[in-house]
Amino acid sequence: MPSRSDGWPDLLGRRPLTRDERAELRRALDAEPEPGSTDTASDPLFLAYLTIDGLDREGDPRKAMRLRGRILAAARSAAEQRRTTFHATETTVTVGIYGTDAAARITVLRTALAALVTKQGLAARDEPW
Repeated sequence: MPSRSDGWPDLLGRRPLTRDERAELRRALDAEPEPGSTDTASDPLFLAYLTIDGLDREGDPRKAMRLRGRILAAARSAAEQRRTTFHATETTVTVGIYGTDAAARITVLRTALAALVTKQGLAARDEPW
């Protein structure tokens, strides 16, 4: 088994960064914009919501948790790696999707959840909270 210069085994095959590599990494990090800064965004940031009401009708906590899980899984699938928000209370789940095509993604989510909403007797609306 290979060992590192400090005597510990090198299980991952990594080596410490050299001084030049650390300096290059610092320069690259300093050149990046601050997280959350909007001056570098080329597209405006849009956000669309879908709120599902009526989750308190399910009396069994296991079934309620599975129902919330199915809603979250459908939201992640519809978002396709876009930034999302997820807010849940006892009675509602609100999913927000960011991006220039957020409204289209919410439509995909609404279509994916249509059968579930109908079967469970839930209500879906586009307003948050």
